[in-house]
Amino acid sequence: MVLLHGKWDAPPFAIAALADPLAEAGYLVRQPMLPWALRRRYDAPFDAALDQIAGEVLALREAGCRRIVLCGHSLGAGAALATAARRGHVDGLVLLAPGHFPERLAADGHTTASLANAAHAVANGRGQARVPLVDVHQGQPRRLRIRPDHYLGYFAPDGPAAWPGNCQRLSTALPMLWLVEDAPGTAAPGIDYAFRQVPPHPASQWRRVTATHHDTPASSTAIVIDWLTQLDW
Repeated sequence: MVLLHGKWDAPPFAIAALADPLAEAGYLVRQPMLPWALRRRYDAPFDAALDQIAGEVLALREAGCRRIVLCGHSLGAGAALATAARRGHVDGLVLLAPGHFPERLAADGHTTASLANAAHAVANGRGQARVPLVDVHQGQPRRLRIRPDHYLGYFAPDGPAAWPGNCQRLSTALPMLWLVEDAPGTAAPGIDYAFRQVPPHPASQWRRVTATHHDTPASSTAIVIDWLTQLDW
């Protein structure tokens, strides 16, 4: 299992609540720190993050693991899906409180100006200098100093982090567990938004859990382990 933390998270990451229960259940677990951690603020491009995750998968293969599942929280869920779609060699996905939808942020106008500013900076050879650009987490906009060339990879509505494109890019049906938080004020994507765009697998499930966005991993431990043990591998 590779656990992928969420946007703006800091150690101990929310998804780390799964680490000990998974280890006790017999799973090897890796927990990389990724570029969307609060202390890193997108200091590496999205494609480099996918390469990092693919490297974690390879490390588990070399340790003797025959099946590798990516378990992502928030933006980490999107990265798990993107890794499966764009790097392959993944056997299953657990997507907890999926977050960071570039196509929605752009459609709602949250990132329109920042995308234009980032594209202009890149076109004029200034893509590597950090500038204030808008990020949004759980409806909370915040200006972060981000490299424009990195920003486009994470936020372009047709870029490598966009959910519809990655769902449609999957060429093989994978077992997937989608757990969406069900708490007052949440606006998580419905089942038609992405789940039904991936190749169907008989073990795939989409469920709501009574939890906040941040607490979804801790609240989902038993569900995740039960689902994993029932996979017919």
